[in-house]
Amino acid sequence: MPDEMTMVERCAKAIYEKRNGAGCTPWSRQKQVHRAPYLDDARAAIEEMRNPSGEMEDWFRDNLEHTETGAWIWKGRSTPPSRNKEKA
Repeated sequence: MPDEMTMVERCAKAIYEKRNGAGCTPWSRQKQVHRAPYLDDARAAIEEMRNPSGEMEDWFRDNLEHTETGAWIWKGRSTPPSRNKEKA
């Protein structure tokens, strides 16, 4: 059975496939030196999502708060995102 990919690896693979399109060399055949920039991009994206802006928190509450995906995203946070006060 193949090893499971980490969240960083799954995100890196998605970034790679989105940038390179259909017909690109499969991620599994890419050498580590070629994967490295995509892994860096994935780490940066995940880190940014762990420190959401008010706009991101609002979108989360409106779209994902009560879903399994929402629970997965916020797992490990000490407090859930708070609703921003409406702008006057």
